[in-house]
Formats: sequence, C-alpha cells, structure tokens
Amino acid sequence: MSSPSSRRSVPSIRGILALAFVAFACLPIASATAADPDVPPFETIDLQKISLPSSIADASQPAYTKDGNHLLFLANATTGNADRWIVGEDGSNPTNLTGGVSGEPAMPNPGEIEQPALIVPFPDGKRVFFGPYGDPRVLECLPSVTNCQTKEILDIDLSGARPAGPIPPGGAVTSPQLSLGFGARPQLSPDGKHVMFADIRTESIEVMILAKLTRTPTGYVTSDPVVLNPAGPTSATDKDTVAWSDSSALFESKDFVDGGRAVTYVQVGGEAGGNPDVWELDLQTGERTRLTHNPDWQEDHGRSPDNTSDVFTIDSRNTHYLDYLSLMPYRSFFDAWEIAPIAQIAVAGAAKRSCAPFTPRLLPADGDLGGKLAGQDLQPYDGGDIRPSGNYQSTAMWKPDGTAVALSTQSFTTLGGAPYLEIAHFPARKPTKPVPVVSSDPGDWAPTHEDYHGALGANTDITLDGLASGTVTLHYAQSFFGIVANTATYSNYSDDGKSFVNGTDTVSRSGPSSSGFPTTVTSNLTLSGAHTGSLDRNITYTTPGTITGNSKVTYDGVTHEGVDTQADRCNKVRSQMAGPVKVDATAKRRASGEIEVEVTAAYKGAGLDEQSEDRRPVRGATVSAGGVSATTDDEGVAVFEPQDGDVTFDVSAGDTFQPTTETLDSGRTDEKACKKAKKKLKKAKQHLQKLKKKDAGKKQIKKAQKKVKKAKKAKKKAC
Repeated sequence: MSSPSSRRSVPSIRGILALAFVAFACLPIASATAADPDVPPFETIDLQKISLPSSIADASQPAYTKDGNHLLFLANATTGNADRWIVGEDGSNPTNLTGGVSGEPAMPNPGEIEQPALIVPFPDGKRVFFGPYGDPRVLECLPSVTNCQTKEILDIDLSGARPAGPIPPGGAVTSPQLSLGFGARPQLSPDGKHVMFADIRTESIEVMILAKLTRTPTGYVTSDPVVLNPAGPTSATDKDTVAWSDSSALFESKDFVDGGRAVTYVQVGGEAGGNPDVWELDLQTGERTRLTHNPDWQEDHGRSPDNTSDVFTIDSRNTHYLDYLSLMPYRSFFDAWEIAPIAQIAVAGAAKRSCAPFTPRLLPADGDLGGKLAGQDLQPYDGGDIRPSGNYQSTAMWKPDGTAVALSTQSFTTLGGAPYLEIAHFPARKPTKPVPVVSSDPGDWAPTHEDYHGALGANTDITLDGLASGTVTLHYAQSFFGIVANTATYSNYSDDGKSFVNGTDTVSRSGPSSSGFPTTVTSNLTLSGAHTGSLDRNITYTTPGTITGNSKVTYDGVTHEGVDTQADRCNKVRSQMAGPVKVDATAKRRASGEIEVEVTAAYKGAGLDEQSEDRRPVRGATVSAGGVSATTDDEGVAVFEPQDGDVTFDVSAGDTFQPTTETLDSGRTDEKACKKAKKKLKKAKQHLQKLKKKDAGKKQIKKAQKKVKKAKKAKKKAC
C-alpha cells in the first residue's frame, strides 16, 4: 500500500545540560554487561544535517553507496526537473549524476498517487537501480558510481515478469482473470540478479512478483516470474481456512533482507483483520513470519545490512490512526476490498501522506516481539514545517557497516523533501560486516502466474472451521470491475481455543472504488473468552478522499470510538507526531560504595491494547558530575568511584532524547540488596547443577544457564 512520497529533514534537537560541579571528583570505572539479546537497549542517536547546493529545492530517497562514504538521492522532485545526485557523507562534492543524460524517467508530481523513486546501488559499485513505480531504470557508471565519468540510463522491461495474457481459471476462481500492471515498489535483490514488485490483478488486488533480471545489449529484461502471495484455495470447496483468509488480504512487496535469502512485505488481513503489518518470507522454504503486531499501521522499512535491526519508516504506533478497524484482532476473509480504498483515501499522494502520523522507529530485525515493543523514534518532530517522511525505504538507507541510517523528510508546505539530507548516527554501535549475499532464487513452493489463484475471484458459499473450534460461513459475490457483496458469519469461531468470535462482517459496493463507487463495510462482531471485545461499525469509503460513518471498537477494556475524516487527520497530524522522549535516571550506592547511575527511557503505545510502555535501558548516554563523565553500557548503567555526600549527575543521550538531572543523597550503602542478589545467584547455580546431574533436556539446562547469567549480572549491580 503505497503512495506518493516527498521528504524533509528534522533539525537537530540535541538537548544540552550544563555539567553540575560538585566539591569533589567522581572518577568513572568500567562496567560492561550484555543486554538481553531478544530486547536490545535504546541507544543514543546523533543527527547530522548535510547542506546541499542552492539549486536543490528538495532532496529525498537517500541511499548509501557500497563504500559507505557517499549518499545517492533524488533532487528537485517537486520542480519537474528531478535528477539523481551523489554527495559525500561529509557534504563534500555534490554532483548531479543524471542531469542531461537521456533516458531519465518522468517523475510524478506530489499530487499523484505514487512515489517518485527508489534508489538501490548494485553490488558491483558501477550501477544504480532507480525509478518510479512501474518504470524502473538502471544508471550505469564508469569507472564507478562514486566517480561517474561515463554514464548511461537503460530501461528495465518488466513485461517478461508478467503473464502474457489472461490468467486461466483455477483454484476457487472459475473465470479468466487479468493482470493490470502497476509495478508498485520495484526493488533490486542484493545479488543484483532479481527484481521484485507488485502488480494489480483482478482476483488478488495486488500480487507480489519476483523475477530474474538480465542485462542485454540494449537494456535489461525480466524472466522466470513467480508469485510470492500466500496460497489461495485449491477449489471452491477447499476447506483450508487459512488459504481463503490469507489470499483475500492486501499485499505489497517491500525489501530483500538477510543477504537476499528472504523478502518482506506488508499484509492487511488474514489472521489480523484490518491491521497493516510487515511479514518476512523465506524465499527457499516459503516460510512466513509476522514481524509486527501493533494495531496501528506498519509498512515500509529498511533492514540493517548485518540483519540485526530494522527501521520501520511507516509506523503510526500510539496515534490510534487505524484503531477503528484493527484494535480488536480477528481473522478476516475479504480485507483487500476495504483496504484498497482506505489506501487511496489516506496515503495516495504526498498531500494525503503528509496528514498521516508516520514516524520512523528502530526495532530488532525480528520485529516487535508480538507487540511487546514500541520501538525507538529516530526523527522526533519539532513542531515546524519539516516532518519525517517514512515511505519507500530499503536496506540501502543503512550505511554498510550498520552505524548510520539515511533519513527522509517532507515539508507540510511544499510536500517535497527538505533542501538538505539528514543522517542518524549510532555512536554506541561498533561497525559490523553485512551478512553474506546469497541467491534470491525462490524454492519450488513459489507458483507461476498461471498456477496462482487468490480467493477474491471466487463466487461461492462455504463454511470453514476455525483453526481450533467454531465456524465461519462465507458468502462471496465479488468482481473486480463490478459489484462486491461479501458476508462472513462467525459462530464461536476460534483460532486458539481461548478467544471466540461471533457476529457478522460485510463489505459491499456497486462498482470499482477507483472509479468513485463507494465501498461500505458493516461489522457487528463480539470477542469473548481469554480476550474480550467488540467491533460495531458502518463506514463508507468514497475515493478519492471521503470517509463517512461510525465505529466503536473495544478490546480488553480499551475503547476507540469514531472515524476521522481526512480533514480531521490533517488538522491533528502535527499534534500526533512523536516528539523527543525524556530519559530517566536513577542513582544508587552499591554495597561496595561505588555509585551506579541507571539510564532508561520509555515509549508509549506498546502491547496489543496499546496501553503498555516499552521501557528499556539507554546505551551510550553520557553521565557527568564534577567535570568527569562516564558512558552507559548495554544495561544503561554507568559506574563511578565511591564518594560521600550529595552528588548531582547530568544525563544526556544524543539528539532524540531530552536530557535529565539526578541527585543522589548521602546515605548508607544498600547491603541488603547485595545479600539478596548473592542468595539468588547461589540458588540459581544449585538448580543448574541438579539439572545436569539428572541429565535434564538441553532446553531445561539452557534456561537454567540463562538464569545463572542473569543472577550474576544482578549481583554485580547490587554489590
């Protein structure tokens, strides 16, 4: 689900707090401990703004070159004279790479439906994959992209990745279907030998396509395409509940990750009705893993080259942007018919996207851990004209050594990017090597165009079993170019045997939404059991920009009522954009007399009900007192030599956190906490020894070893 893009950068908002001078010096001593590998700490971020020539009115889509010393970017997307430029990471030697070179694709203006261009360097350092939706190109440079003396722009022919004609009937679909093109979010694989994009197809809305890319004497061609969408039902009587549900969701391909071993995509529907989430697909095995679970919108992203971190550049956590349709989780069976007009109304064009409260957030590569994590804001909004713009990113936004990320921006006024570039540096990170590049050839599981058939072309009635219990009865009466009148009736439906859905979900329209025919969705659903909730709504979407109706949704005691119009969203987006979070500091004396300062921060909106906070240690924060400073470790802890009396510490943590001050009063050491920690460690060691003597299973021993390790850390902190 994509739409236009333009960018702008947030000015540095470094908080500076003067050092508090005390009558004595507190000498820092080393303290290095490892954080829980499943939940990395927050970290300090230094924002760098790169000035550009005055001839550049806007800059967007920054991507690192393979040497990590330069940035490629799109300039002047709003002027009608867009070109690809290159500039040193230090701002040196800005150079127009494509100005005057024939073959430059036409750029859509900010009011049009999709983004101006993605930029991804080839692995050979001599070529760049770029271009807008539906029209990707390759810039070839000699001797290299960073020293482009001889240049040529070549077309990529996507026709070889598309079906040659109508798709014959198959699966639950009894009539031929059409592929209508589109070429959404074209992307290059790390090996430079594959492309991925999404096309519109009449029984799937969007199909994700992977194809080979080959250089010919005159340009580039595509071949051997496969479809990456989840499998649809094999017949109109197929009882595979997941196949009917998943293949009726809306999809769009996003990025190649893990060296090209896997890809990511956004899915709206399936096991989480109405909820745009990012999934990962192993190209060899076909295994799918859901990465995000938050009820709000997560989509475009960029995975770090070492495959440990992810920046989710479209992320509306804690704004309740989509609560009216996604707060109460349930398995859905025709989401694409609703989500398609929502995307057109909410994010189709730079003007509409400027009203969406998307903020880039840093998360682990394996996602938000079932909704537990909210992530760390990389570009806090300062209230001005320039805001973060998150769409259409990729791994190329990362510096190859994983220590920095190139960010995109947008102006509320011009809708284009800022006239400068911005980089988020991670000073506490050590440089890493990218994971090895592997082939992105898919396994045998991936079907051809002719063998793939989604559920949105079926016209039938069928009752399906819940994955655990209960049933859902589907009535499908649907046509891409005609009417849609679908109904899902749930009867004690359950996927886990713990929570149960009852009621009716419907979607209807009298013609295609792209032609202005309204889409109406009515839901009267209840959730009972381990989780409780309800979804009562009657909403009509009329493209290009109208939402009317009402909605009331509850989940585990949390209620969201009402539906924002697009005008409502535009009026309140600035107040919804995330600003900087203040760090918290706690100082205490250990039993040894050493002074420990722990620095943490918290982001709201975590949890499936959005009522929790994601609190973690802050790594790399500077703690200062008496002219002496120490840096927090992975557990957010800085340690100082023993001192008596009151001590005041100033704490700063880069440009994205607000600083704080903490005063430690004079007092006794905490001997009780030390004794308690020693006792816990002794008990954990004894338990581990018992398991080893009993020849317990590997899982039990590993779990006990983790408890010992944790107890050792606790003892070190306390004593």
